[in-house]
Amino acid sequence: MEERPFSATPSPGLLTVSGSVDEYAVIALRNVLREQSAEYTSSLAVDLTDADYLPSVAVSVLVAAMRSCEQHGAELTLVATPGTIAQRVLMVCALPYRETVEAETTPPETPVVA
Repeated sequence: MEERPFSATPSPGLLTVSGSVDEYAVIALRNVLREQSAEYTSSLAVDLTDADYLPSVAVSVLVAAMRSCEQHGAELTLVATPGTIAQRVLMVCALPYRETVEAETTPPETPVVA
């Protein structure tokens, strides 16, 4: 299988990562995370579903960005569809992630009035 080159496509509040996030791409990933989160001060979702390769060095960049966001009162949310390489890596590393980009739609519990 031929590796696809790394790419990161920003949209408001979302960064979609594709291809191979190898040791050469982690610098670009770090830079785009910093830029799209306004120096880690704005919350950002990072969709890793289309990543072909996600080694430990890439996971380290994601964890550092999550911590930096948390320190600034923002949140970096990782997204990975079940069955993808990213989902398996995040699960093995015990990192929190969502399965879809959309916000959770669970309605708040309302008390039963009798």
